[in-house]
Amino acid sequence: MRSLPQRVSPGQAAWWPRTTSTVTLYFSDGRFFVPVSRRMTRNADLPRATLQALIDGPTARSGLKNPVPEGVEILSFDLREGVAHIDLSSAFHDEPSRTHAAETAIVETMTALPGVASVSLSVDGQSVVDSANRTPLLYYASANGLVAAPVSATTPRAALTTYLSGPPDRALTGLPSDVRLLSDEYDPAGGSLSLNLSYTPSVRTLALEQPERMRMVLLGLITSLTEFSSVRTVRLDFEGQTRLGLGQCSDLLRTPQPRPELLNDERLLER
Repeated sequence: MRSLPQRVSPGQAAWWPRTTSTVTLYFSDGRFFVPVSRRMTRNADLPRATLQALIDGPTARSGLKNPVPEGVEILSFDLREGVAHIDLSSAFHDEPSRTHAAETAIVETMTALPGVASVSLSVDGQSVVDSANRTPLLYYASANGLVAAPVSATTPRAALTTYLSGPPDRALTGLPSDVRLLSDEYDPAGGSLSLNLSYTPSVRTLALEQPERMRMVLLGLITSLTEFSSVRTVRLDFEGQTRLGLGQCSDLLRTPQPRPELLNDERLLER
């Protein structure tokens, strides 16, 4: 697909082909961030439109919450040299207990877009965050899809170590606690990370009894590691197993997997 320029005049925009892109909006379930995938028209206004979609919040039927306080308006938006310069209205400070979560949701949502490396956020012209980069997140399976939790790890290996230590809440599912990293290999030229993990009875049981949860766990691990720009694909191997369970995860094993385009399809989250 031909790349579209970031800026066009209003008159030109009407002549663009109506293509779409999948964006990821970071809402909340009350405890953790929930990445929501939404299809949106791809044009020069996509970054601002994505921010507006986040501010507008999730659909009522999803049961999710918006970390951004109600009533916030975009006063100005400008994308320059990979930095999204955002100025919001004073309603952003109406609920101080939600400020940090709102900042994180905005930075994570915006830096998930191609061409956005960081965010400079201000409120009524007063700087709040200056050139904030993406905070790596770890993605775990829950009863309602993938949820994400910030991690202090600054490298893929550190993130993997944290991931293998278990999820931060008993209601979430990661790889079973007896799984060990047997070997790993990184190809810097292609950005491919290969992991050989132990195939344990717990893995077999999870895959057989909860195949969809197992699949979500693997997708969560791939998403967690591709949070880092140095990792473009992840290859998962459980001691040579070509499938887990009855084969529902076979397509995710032993071949390099890019970051999933859909994390939680918004259409499937509605209750």
